Amino acid sequence: MEEVDKAIEATETSQAVSGMEEGEIAMKLVAAMLAAKIVDIKPRLDFATELGFIYPVVEQTLKIKGKEAVAIMESLADKGILKKSFFDRLLRCPRCQSINIRPSIHCPKCGSGDIVRGRVLEHFACKYVGLEDEFIARGRYICPRCKVELRTIDIDYQSLGVLRKCRDCGEIFSVPLLKWRCLKCSSLADEDEVDEVNVYSYSFDETKRSWLEFELQPKAQFIKLLRQHGYEVTENARIKGRSGAEHCIDILATRDDGVVTHNIAIGVEIARDKIGLDRMLDFDVKAYDSGIHDKIMIIIPALGEEAEKFASYQRIKVLEPKDLETVLAGGPQPGREIVKEPFEFKSKSQLIQYLEKQGYRVKEDAEVRGRSGAAHNIDILATRDEGIIIHRIAIGIEVDEKPMGLDKVFDFDDKAYDAGILDKVFIAVPGLTREARQFAKRQGIRVFEVEQLEPPTQENSKS
Repeated sequence: MEEVDKAIEATETSQAVSGMEEGEIAMKLVAAMLAAKIVDIKPRLDFATELGFIYPVVEQTLKIKGKEAVAIMESLADKGILKKSFFDRLLRCPRCQSINIRPSIHCPKCGSGDIVRGRVLEHFACKYVGLEDEFIARGRYICPRCKVELRTIDIDYQSLGVLRKCRDCGEIFSVPLLKWRCLKCSSLADEDEVDEVNVYSYSFDETKRSWLEFELQPKAQFIKLLRQHGYEVTENARIKGRSGAEHCIDILATRDDGVVTHNIAIGVEIARDKIGLDRMLDFDVKAYDSGIHDKIMIIIPALGEEAEKFASYQRIKVLEPKDLETVLAGGPQPGREIVKEPFEFKSKSQLIQYLEKQGYRVKEDAEVRGRSGAAHNIDILATRDEGIIIHRIAIGIEVDEKPMGLDKVFDFDDKAYDAGILDKVFIAVPGLTREARQFAKRQGIRVFEVEQLEPPTQENSKS
């Protein structure tokens, strides 16, 4: 849990709690629970507070009070991160909202609170009913109404049991009227006027541990790494696919090199057991329909055997926990920052220089072996290994006296396909026919139509 401790410390030093958004405060509480600094969150009664109860461990950890603490825990419970259990039900004064109230019993007939409890006797002769204390005189039972001595039970009198009597109106009853006296504002409220408030205790849902440990630190580090490589990153990106369906991509990373635009679909799958084929298939279908061929799956804890074979066949890069640690530990090399500048080229050598500034390793007239076994020559092969993923761009250059037809573009696309290269750029001098241009668009080939390419300078020719 050393990394979680560091995450907590980083949160504490980064900015004051008062300036944090609710989500950041909530994640600080989650971090403390992941690190076992907080186990169970239980309320404590506190009549001096607005709510009448507090959560000391939450308030001390997050430096927040009352309703704000409850709101944080409720939001985490709504997300399934915390489990909440009934702890107690409190009653509130309807006038001042204080929970410092006590029960008060009253006569059900006249409402008086001046009632007494004791054994009740009834004198048969005069029908007087009263408390036993009323009948006792000089060590004997004397009826307070007719002054006759009561000698024998069930002949002279009977006992009605232990009951209550109102001293104001004389009513005899067994069940008093219940009211509530507020000890803060002194008001008296009927039972049906009193507000009821449920109070809960909270505990961490252990089934969410792996997901939260990823969300708390590795995910943020991974996104930071992508941005260091020049990507714009969107979480939970909504993309409309070619089928018309809308897809949600966990992380979408986009970088426009000027030459090509790289889109990486990154899925995150976290479970208690190995991830099966169905999850991989669902991700691959979303990426394919969205027109994204660079695919990464972050898998925790691991892939099942069938899913692993599918990922390899569909060229989905899989990052399991150890792979993710390696990627994050690698990071961009110092001094290899990407130089952002407008893309333009007037010659082949200028194009190569631009690519090299973008971090590509460039090879001219590269020979690549296709999946068919055939050897192909690519005019320019640009490769960039980011540690996260490897990008390869096949660049074809064709020069003619008039716009080129479909055959040239088709031949280039065929070579790139057989070589397994999906990022394709075709430079046509002076241009393409309409048919060739439509084919290039359909095949995802980025086309640059230029009037002419300047010949290499003498210095470049010598090099």
